[in-house]
Amino acid sequence: MIRRLWFVAWALSLFFSLLVAAGAQAQTAQAPRSPNPAPSGAQATAQPAKPPASPINTAEIVARANNSVGVDIEKKIKGWQQELSRLESDLQKEGLRYSELNDFRDKLQGVRGEIGSFRTHLEPALATARDQVGLLGPAPAAGQPPEPDDVARIRADRTYYLGVLTGGQKEIDSANLRIDKLVDTIQDIRRKNFATRLLQPVPGIYSSATWSRVPDYVPSATYRVRDIIAGWWGGLDDQDEVLLVAFEAGLLLLGLAVAAAFGTWRLRRRPSEDVDQPFWRRAAVAGAIALLWILPVVVPISFLYGLVADTHQLPKRVDWLLYSTAQSIITVLAVSVLVISAFAPRVPHWRLIPVSDRTARRICGLLLALAIVYGVSTLLYMVTRIAQAPFALTVAVSLPSSLLVAGIIVAILLTPLEAQHQDRTLSPRLLAVLRLPVWIAVVAIVISALAGYLALARFLAQQLVVTSSIMAFAYLLLLWVDGLMQGLGDDRAATGRWLKESFGEQHRQRERLALPIGLFLKAMVIILSVPLILLQWGYSWQDVYDWYKQLFFGFRVGNTQVSIAVLLASVIVFGLAYGAARLFQGWLDERVLRPAGISGGLRDSIRVGVGYGGVVIATLAAFSYAGFDLSNLAILAGAFSVGIGFGLQSIVNNFVSGLILLAERPIKIGDLVVVGGEEGYVRKISVRSTEVETFERASVVIPNSYFITEKVKNWTLRDNKRRIAIPVRVANGSDPRVVKSILLKVAHDHPSVLTLPAPSFDFEDFGVDGLTFKLYAFVDLREGGNVAADLRIAILGAFQEAGIQIPSRQGEVTLQTIDLLREMAEYLSSDAHKTGVEAKGPAAGQLANLPRKPANRVRP
Repeated sequence: MIRRLWFVAWALSLFFSLLVAAGAQAQTAQAPRSPNPAPSGAQATAQPAKPPASPINTAEIVARANNSVGVDIEKKIKGWQQELSRLESDLQKEGLRYSELNDFRDKLQGVRGEIGSFRTHLEPALATARDQVGLLGPAPAAGQPPEPDDVARIRADRTYYLGVLTGGQKEIDSANLRIDKLVDTIQDIRRKNFATRLLQPVPGIYSSATWSRVPDYVPSATYRVRDIIAGWWGGLDDQDEVLLVAFEAGLLLLGLAVAAAFGTWRLRRRPSEDVDQPFWRRAAVAGAIALLWILPVVVPISFLYGLVADTHQLPKRVDWLLYSTAQSIITVLAVSVLVISAFAPRVPHWRLIPVSDRTARRICGLLLALAIVYGVSTLLYMVTRIAQAPFALTVAVSLPSSLLVAGIIVAILLTPLEAQHQDRTLSPRLLAVLRLPVWIAVVAIVISALAGYLALARFLAQQLVVTSSIMAFAYLLLLWVDGLMQGLGDDRAATGRWLKESFGEQHRQRERLALPIGLFLKAMVIILSVPLILLQWGYSWQDVYDWYKQLFFGFRVGNTQVSIAVLLASVIVFGLAYGAARLFQGWLDERVLRPAGISGGLRDSIRVGVGYGGVVIATLAAFSYAGFDLSNLAILAGAFSVGIGFGLQSIVNNFVSGLILLAERPIKIGDLVVVGGEEGYVRKISVRSTEVETFERASVVIPNSYFITEKVKNWTLRDNKRRIAIPVRVANGSDPRVVKSILLKVAHDHPSVLTLPAPSFDFEDFGVDGLTFKLYAFVDLREGGNVAADLRIAILGAFQEAGIQIPSRQGEVTLQTIDLLREMAEYLSSDAHKTGVEAKGPAAGQLANLPRKPANRVRP
């Protein structure tokens, strides 16, 4: 109503403005003009202003806006407002039921869908209108000459058109805000009703009158259920068809069970039955067996219920009964299959969970008992509702079942976990963390049941069982993902062999490939498990869908719009751009640089530079796709400059040095360098450091700045030639000319010695020990081999054939105590030291201290 009044007032004001403009134009047209206007500036300003443009046709503009969007904007907005007002008044009623609240929620989602469709058609038209107005530029300011009539009319037309579309966008935002508030109101009503129902105590649970009437109520409830089923069955016209469907479901069950038994036998048939299998094999077999045995459980029951419910109009109570029965049977059998496949009580070498045999049998029995109690109690509770049984019968079902569930869970918690395998599948710390909330829930179930809050006790028991089952199933899926990841890196697994045979992937590369695959699968398991848990705690599919939609397609943090889907898409864009850059890098190296005859070092530098450029382009493309304003890079540059000033100098220094090495190329991949006392071949030049492999096969990582600021010896900067020097000493009297000829001949005869530059000879010096020569020869480092050792061996052989001797180093020894040594020799050669005769002479003191060693006895 207010919007209507505003629209009428705006139209009246526009109408009066047009009347005033028309009157002014008429007066200007009737005013006399001077035949000879004066050229002075004063008279020029006294001339009348240029008449304004003709009035715009608002109805035609609104119709054009409606056509651009495809709907009547005003009518559409009015319909939303009326629907939202009606829903808002309906939510003010008392005693709204859960089904009514769901209907209101569905209607709100329908309105939201219409608004979203309208926004989809509106946004392109609105963007076009803004661009068209922007093309006209800003309007003339006060005191400036007016714009031409045609331009003013076009500006007014486009401005009005933009205003109509902008008003529609504001109405969209307003309607979305109203919908959000109404959805919050529905959630508040749900929580209030839920808390009221759970926190309502049941009187008389300890009364003898309540329990004494239970035996009388059981037959009546049974007859009531039987009458409901018999009435439905008797009203069927095609009972034979239903029986035929049941028979087909039985055949399907039999066939799938036989296939599951045969598949289990094939999977567990191994030559070494009593040997523990690797974890990936146990996980794969457990998952396959669980899938094989779940199919005979789920498929026939779902087939029978779905076909009967689809071909026959089932009464509501019969539908509830059939659905609850099918749900209970599937729950019990599915839990049995999962527990047996995971714990394998009869085949411990195929056990997925690393526990002892006794623990496996105990946990399997307790979990099966828990599943049976839960399934039967759920079915009985539904039967009491269908039969409209007295309240005492509901108490007789809820109280014992809640206490029995709590008791079985306590027995499971008290079961000792005796690990059998060394797999890291059970963490004691994680188990301790999980046990605490379970104990709290069990105590709450017992206290609530004994205090008379049966609804709360039954709700806690149901949520504990179902939530724990979902989490256990998700845990098994995570274990299967771990097994798949290990299988990718194991040559004995089919996936590992396939990767190795198809792509030639090595073990380390396969492990790197398995990591992102495993992380993706684990994330999918968690993402799909969370909605199932939320559904058990009272949330609807629509709530979960809205949350996931906001999470993946946009939510606001302050004034920032965050979208995980856009972030993931930007990561994919980065991956695709980076992959394209790597492909272009390989194509450039193989098809352009190598055929062009460019050397290996230059080719590597170009290839690395292209790779870095591809990374930069991929990063910019990902940022641009994510909606990041590239103009904000100046802010990041400022932040980096501050970081450089505070502690990133060395990193930036190495980075810039790496760029200099790639551009200036004082060293390149494959060069033989000596730097910092280390000599070896350059294997890799990265942005931050350079890897040098020494002759001992050790990799030395050297910062790039060291190659720029320190002295570096590069043996292969210009070419791969290296001069080796072999010093040779011969005996005095040898003919130097013969020695020269022998050395040069040995050098020329070696295949690895280069002829250009030719080997050379040098007579270095005369010496006391002999004559010193030196042989110089140039070799190609790419040939490899130890040329110096080969030349020394050849020189030694040639000298021996020519009779040239290589002198040994001679030394002069001066004995200053020759008399003492003579006396000691005489003393030891005589028998004086044997008979104990006292030694005489200057060596008496030294001889007295000589050690006495017993004579060696030779045994026959």
